[in-house]
Amino acid sequence: MFGKDAAAKTAAANKVAKSFGISDETLAQVEDFKEQLTKHHAWDLPFMGYVNEDGYGYAYVPDAAICHTPYWDAHAAFKALPEDAQTAFAIRMLFTHRPVDRYGADMFLHYERGFVVKWEGTGANQY
Repeated sequence: MFGKDAAAKTAAANKVAKSFGISDETLAQVEDFKEQLTKHHAWDLPFMGYVNEDGYGYAYVPDAAICHTPYWDAHAAFKALPEDAQTAFAIRMLFTHRPVDRYGADMFLHYERGFVVKWEGTGANQY
């Protein structure tokens, strides 16, 4: 799925999110949050709160996603979303091409929603 275009990945992620009862209105909030990430140039920040600690694995670091010009706390904005929008956004990030977003989403869904994400393929992380 990672090699597909953005529209195909979004459609697949939305299908998964809807299977958990997430509405179109909630998916619109996901789009709004994506726009905020773009506006603040925050896509490379760990906005779901999980950071790869340089060889130590992922850790929850809630203040690692702060933009300074202008000031915006991407993680606080993420946590301010309704829970179903947070879940839908994390599901969407499972389909992204950026490993940091995939693994951050995996950690968020595992530790904060109780989901078990089953990765397929060589070297897939499962726990």
